[in-house]
Parts: sequence; structure tokens; C-alpha cells
Amino acid sequence: MIEPALPRKARFQIGDQVKAVGPSVPRREDNHGIVTEILGSAENVIYRYRVTFRDNTSDTFYGFELERIEAA
Repeated sequence: MIEPALPRKARFQIGDQVKAVGPSVPRREDNHGIVTEILGSAENVIYRYRVTFRDNTSDTFYGFELERIEAA
């Protein structure tokens, strides 16, 4: 008997400081922001993350388009 796979956990959490990276990410003066919403669920293993930037704009990214910024 095959065990069901455990639900995949989101890579980032609300409040995480991140940097948007990668060739598909629109260029902006400052790509640092905070994760403000997680789109997806444990059943849907592909999460997207709403990031609000320092200039109060926001955009949605896949996890591979983000890097966590460690607090100093």
C-alpha cells in the first residue's frame, strides 16, 4: 500500500523579507519587499506569494522567483 504524500509546506511565510530575482521578474529600483499573502494550499503544491515592496506596490511571484533576506 502506498502512503499518501504529506502536504507540501509553503517556502515563505507572511512577514518574511524577500528579494524578487530572476529573468522573469520586472525590473524595479528596489526588489526588496515583504510577503503579505500566500496563494495556494496544501492540496495545491504550487504556491504563489504576494509581495509588497517599499514603494507600496505589490506583485505576485512563484517561490523560485524569491530569495529570503535574513534579518541583520
